[in-house]
Amino acid sequence: MRLILIALDGLRPDLVQPQTMPRLSRLAAEGARFADSRSVFPSETRCATPSFSTGCRPGEHGMVANTFYAPEISPKLIRTKHLADIALLAPPGGSPLQRPSLGEILAANGRSFALVSAGTPGAAVALHPMAGPLGAFRWNVEDTAGEAAALVRARLGETPPAGVPNIPRCDFAAQVLTDVVLDEMRPDVALLWCSEPDVSFHYRTLSSPETLEALACADRTVGRVLDWRDAQPDAADIVVMVLSDHGHVTGTTKLSVAAALREAGFPAAETFEDGDIAVAPGAAPGLWFRNPGDVGQVAAWLGAQPWCGALFAREPFPGAEPLALLGSAHARSADIMMTFAGTEGPDAHGYAGTGGFDGPDVPVGGGMHGGLHRAELATVLVMQGGPIRQAVVVRQAADLTDIAPTVLHLLGLTAPSMAGRPRLGALEASADAAPDRGLHDCGRGFVLETMTQDGRLYPTAMRRAV
Repeated sequence: MRLILIALDGLRPDLVQPQTMPRLSRLAAEGARFADSRSVFPSETRCATPSFSTGCRPGEHGMVANTFYAPEISPKLIRTKHLADIALLAPPGGSPLQRPSLGEILAANGRSFALVSAGTPGAAVALHPMAGPLGAFRWNVEDTAGEAAALVRARLGETPPAGVPNIPRCDFAAQVLTDVVLDEMRPDVALLWCSEPDVSFHYRTLSSPETLEALACADRTVGRVLDWRDAQPDAADIVVMVLSDHGHVTGTTKLSVAAALREAGFPAAETFEDGDIAVAPGAAPGLWFRNPGDVGQVAAWLGAQPWCGALFAREPFPGAEPLALLGSAHARSADIMMTFAGTEGPDAHGYAGTGGFDGPDVPVGGGMHGGLHRAELATVLVMQGGPIRQAVVVRQAADLTDIAPTVLHLLGLTAPSMAGRPRLGALEASADAAPDRGLHDCGRGFVLETMTQDGRLYPTAMRRAV
């Protein structure tokens, strides 16, 4: 058996419709579609990618946000999209992650894993951190040197430049997957990471003509892989999985949390070089404090702001819920992680989910993610082929950490290091059961909808209490 995984960055499940994504819609109808698949918190790509690859949540693998402060490593914020920054997290010759990755586990069991990425260089490393030492294939659209880049250049020519939408690069990456990786290398597991529709959602909104082109590009990628699979003599034994790492809400209020804190008299900045409170921007900004005694006062001020949602903390205190509740507590985690108070209502174009954000390069009206809104946490997860059940909606709860354990299970392997569980509901009707649902009171009028299954809690949606 072989497996091909396609990750469509940022794709909301409700945007998978026959008129815009016919191939993926048909695949979801013919295979096993998970109705309750979720991201992790924070719902950011470079928390999601290592959560996928390690089968563990951020509190275990240690990449706690897209941008975070690690004083034992650097006096500045670590920005994980950059190779130089992500390299700071790794010991010499080692991985930046604190749990083994899927590629390492497969290699230890004599199996192969290949990655093709149209995302950021840092995310590619998080997906396959030990590719170099293992002699495995990892190619990213930003690569210009190394064996993988030379091989792709020789076979297919130069990588197209980045753009918005990022369609030429995504189309090129899909060709690298089918024409180089699948045709020539035939790995046991292959993963294609497509940066659309995320790029277009951020910079062209959820509903622009360019975004429709991006959705068509993502669907075309799925179709290209399915066409390749169906032409193989062992097509019946090749499983295709399509997933997304998070969703999006429409960003309707843009502000700088650091600037707002400064205006209120707190010494906040993006680094401790410029203030006593370091703030990492995003849809779930993190705050680190030079003086721990200031945490409570700042939390009280944040909690009084109409744009502030539920607060979480590495070390909980009155007014902030524990990050451990979400599987996100780690020594590197922020002293406070805040969410924005979003709404379940529609944006100007009728798409459910709006909220505030702290993102200097994303325009108002653009898509944003990172928090606990229902539309940020909901993800696509579809499986088809081989022993996967046909034409079913799986009731089991799932998140990104359950995918790699399911891949390993299909190959007859296990990984004790992974906290996620194989989602056997996709394989056997008798294993498919709905999760228990609950509400967690987060205070200040906010509640967290949850699912609980197999001893794990799956955050579903942060909302205002009715």
